[in-house]
Amino acid sequence: MRKTAAMGLAVETIRHEAEAIAAIAPALGDAFWKTCQLIAGCKGIVWVTGVGTSGAIGARFAHILTDCGARSIFLSPDIGLHGHSGAMAASEVLVAISRGGESAEVNAMVAIANRRRLTTIAFVEDEASTLARTCRHVQPIHSPAEYELGGYCATTSTVVSSAVCDAICAVVLKLKGYTLAEFSGTHPGGAVGLAVSKGKSMVGGRE
Repeated sequence: MRKTAAMGLAVETIRHEAEAIAAIAPALGDAFWKTCQLIAGCKGIVWVTGVGTSGAIGARFAHILTDCGARSIFLSPDIGLHGHSGAMAASEVLVAISRGGESAEVNAMVAIANRRRLTTIAFVEDEASTLARTCRHVQPIHSPAEYELGGYCATTSTVVSSAVCDAICAVVLKLKGYTLAEFSGTHPGGAVGLAVSKGKSMVGGRE
């Protein structure tokens, strides 16, 4: 591959991802608002689970939610299905992330959460999937399958899912009324910690 072709492919990939994010924004509706309310109103832990790239999205989501004042923990099925799902308690929330909605481990986590009387929310592409049918609430996250790298490797879909998660965090932060002073008490590390200790906003900053 020549440099010109490589640069063209790179630009096309980024353009596809930008288009997919732009398309999901106007599709946010009642399900999105309900998801934000359930997460912001949770009195316990907001658990997040997923495998593969969905697991990576989930871990990031749980971290940012906690930074927004909603206590959240990512619980991988490989730990959850070997006993740690016992930490989940009634009245808490489990967010299960899976593009196809047929990951056996994720669906098993939801089954446990339902039995333990948690509120379960599916972040899923396929609204007819097992995950969507098993969870009590569904937050659809759609992106063009043809934009995936090679037609199958989760790339554009992960960017879109992360964008929806960020949008949820933005709303939850406002609903929780979480302050910079509260945030600074739990995030003293890195450039962010240094900035908030001085009462500055870390807009566009890096940890």
